[in-house]
Amino acid sequence: MSGRERVIGVLCGERVDRPPVLPILHSGLAGVFGVSLGRFFTDAETMARVIGAGYRRFGYDGVQITLGVIGEAEALGAATYQLDDGAPALRERLLSDPTGLERLRERDPATGGRMPLFFAAVEQVVREIGDEAFVLPTLRGPLVTASQLRGERDILIDMLEDPEAVARMLEFTTDVAVNLARPLLATGAHGLDLGEATCSPSFISPALYRQLVLPHHRRLVARLNQMGWRFVGLHVCGNTTAIIEDLISTGVDFLDVDYQVPAETAIRLAGDRVALRGNLDPSAVFRFGTPEKVRAATEALCRAVGGARWIVSSGCDIPPGTPPENIAAGVAAVRHAGAADIC
Repeated sequence: MSGRERVIGVLCGERVDRPPVLPILHSGLAGVFGVSLGRFFTDAETMARVIGAGYRRFGYDGVQITLGVIGEAEALGAATYQLDDGAPALRERLLSDPTGLERLRERDPATGGRMPLFFAAVEQVVREIGDEAFVLPTLRGPLVTASQLRGERDILIDMLEDPEAVARMLEFTTDVAVNLARPLLATGAHGLDLGEATCSPSFISPALYRQLVLPHHRRLVARLNQMGWRFVGLHVCGNTTAIIEDLISTGVDFLDVDYQVPAETAIRLAGDRVALRGNLDPSAVFRFGTPEKVRAATEALCRAVGGARWIVSSGCDIPPGTPPENIAAGVAAVRHAGAADIC
């Protein structure tokens, strides 16, 4: 099987020859190939070249590509600054007043900021390796985008003091995601992951998630399906045990599982309703571990998820500075695991 076929097989609930490997690894590859983060985040050809080179060097089954958490705010007109060897950062919050949505509605996020660069990079990756590898771009979900527009502290206060204003913001940012997903679908990407770190129970309570965000997630996933996206996933960081049932109810095809959630727990709660992806520790295992530690952790994960619809990955972003030997060790451990024992 090709890597693309292997990932699609798990997403469709079919039997595959071994668990696919699709790590959350993008900017963490830049240094491996001698590319500064400043160039990686500002040049479409460079971004695509690094993503493709990582696939060819390490041999995982799919690739993930992202513009970073400020991409949507930048596309809506927020001023940013770019470090020589770091991710872009915001200079301003466009919604210092939550009533300022109307002026943002006039902007087309698909043509703003670095979004055209992102679409071009994804299209190049699909063209170069999409026949072999599953290509998974990321957009920010409604709450992450709203948090970048308003500010994390202020939107938390708004949730308690002015939930109606938050609802209006989330309605708008849901539409932003829909409008960005259309040109992204045209790149030929195979699936779409929605980054929603701020939905973590470490950030907002499960009750607030259900009250304020979940309805927008359901609407967004339905719109993406209608648009033609075959596979849609949600990435929520941290211990999501309390909201896994809610995340499944959004209608997504897969959920990312962070390392704080035991794989056995995620499988028990999800059943066979969605595919799961995760959940190796990106810091303690990959960034600061050794090849031996990565290998042992990956083999243990493969044993734990045997028979489940599981895509082996890190639980969250594998950071810059991760030794390439550790990345290679994780892929090798899955490849060497006995298919009869873990599928």
